[in-house]
Amino acid sequence: MATKKTFPICGVTYVSQIEHEYLHQKKLSVCANCLALGFQKPLRRCNGCLLVDYCSKECQKAHWPKHKPFCNLAQGKGAPDAYLSSKEHDEVLRIVIDAYRLRVETDHTSRDEDHGIYYPGKPIDGLVWAKGDAIDDFQRFLDLIEGTHILPKWWRFEDRVECLLLAIDKDSPESIFKPINQAELPTSYGGDTAIRVALAVIAEAVVGYDGKGPAKDDIWFREFQEFLDLHPEERARLIKPSVDMAEQILKEHGEEFAENPSEIPN
Repeated sequence: MATKKTFPICGVTYVSQIEHEYLHQKKLSVCANCLALGFQKPLRRCNGCLLVDYCSKECQKAHWPKHKPFCNLAQGKGAPDAYLSSKEHDEVLRIVIDAYRLRVETDHTSRDEDHGIYYPGKPIDGLVWAKGDAIDDFQRFLDLIEGTHILPKWWRFEDRVECLLLAIDKDSPESIFKPINQAELPTSYGGDTAIRVALAVIAEAVVGYDGKGPAKDDIWFREFQEFLDLHPEERARLIKPSVDMAEQILKEHGEEFAENPSEIPN
C-alpha cells in the first residue's frame, strides 16, 4: 500500500531531479553511502526520489535508515515533520537557519528577489518576505515555518529563541549575516549528499517556489513540470549552475578520469 502523501511535491524537487540526471549522466554523482564517484563505479539512482545514487544494493540498504526521511520529503510522502524529527535538536536549528540562508542566496542569484542580507531597501511586492533587514526577514521565516507542520513536535518558543540567537550571532557559522557556501554543505553535514536539496525543499514548503506562500496541492507542481517540459530554454537556465560545474570538472579532470577511473581528483 502506497504511503499517503500529506504535503505537495516541491518545484525544487523537479529541478533538482533534472540537475541530478545531468550529473549522473556525466558520472559526477557519488554513492550516498560510501561516496564512490560515478567515474569509479556504475551508479544507480534511487527509484523513489531520483536524487541520490548508490553503487550497490548493499550500500543502498545500509543507507536506507538515513535516506528514508529525505526520500519521503522529496516525494511529499509521510508525516510533514518526519524529516526534521529524524534529526537531533541542534541540527534542527542549523537546518532551519540554513534553509533560510540557502533560499536568500537562491533568490538573490537566480530570481532577482533580494531580501535578508541583500535587502535593497524597497518593498518586494507580492512576496512573503519582510520588508526590512535580515533579522526581520528571518523572524518572518520563523513565523511561517511555525505555521506549517514541518517542525518536530518538541519545538517550543524556547527553541525559536535559541534558533534566533544562533542565527544573529555574527561569529556563528550559521549566521544569517553570512552568505551560505553551498559547496561546503555536504561536508558540514557529515557527508550528507542530499542536504542542499533538503534545505531547498524545506524552504519551498514554507514560502513556496515563487516566494508567495506554499502550494496547497500538487496542481501548481504539475503545471510547473509541464511548463519546464515545454520550455527547454527555461529548463536549461535553471540547471545552468550544475551544468557549468560539471563542464568545469570535466575540463580540468576529464583526461585524468579516463586514464585513472579508480582515483578521485583532489
